[in-house]
Amino acid sequence: MKKCFYPFAIFMLFLSLTACGETTEEKLDGAVEKTETEQPAEETQADQASENENDMNQVIVDNDNVKVTLVKIVKKEDSIWGRSVEVVFDVQNKRQESIEVQARSVSVDGRMVDETLLVMSQEVAPGKSATAKLKIEELDGYEFPEFKENLEMTLHIFSWDNMDYQENHPVKVTF
Repeated sequence: MKKCFYPFAIFMLFLSLTACGETTEEKLDGAVEKTETEQPAEETQADQASENENDMNQVIVDNDNVKVTLVKIVKKEDSIWGRSVEVVFDVQNKRQESIEVQARSVSVDGRMVDETLLVMSQEVAPGKSATAKLKIEELDGYEFPEFKENLEMTLHIFSWDNMDYQENHPVKVTF
């Protein structure tokens, strides 16, 4: 009887934990300031209209090495895990070696965000694309940003295969 009870109890515990957590999401709208590159001129109004209204889809950089597009910023609130924000980028590697994309010097509303709250490091193979996510998570003892005015950061792109290659691209979004 005990052999049957323990798996059943664990299953019920798992179900109760999954039922308790409720997550809400809110996409943050903002304007990306043009720092280095402009969007391609061949994009038509029909192409722009077909994009998801809540997605930003702003090209941050498009050069011989990489193309990086800021896709969206999503604010999440979970009853168990707390608040978080995901900044989603699409990264296309045009190089012949793998690259790594990281977030540096992240600030929100004029205040630096403690690096303990940040997670972002994405490897992209040669000739491939990947989704890179900067995740800012709420942790006890650290100030969680409100995202009322702006988000600023530097996209640091480098290659472990070629230590002479690195790029830094500023990103600024105004809400």
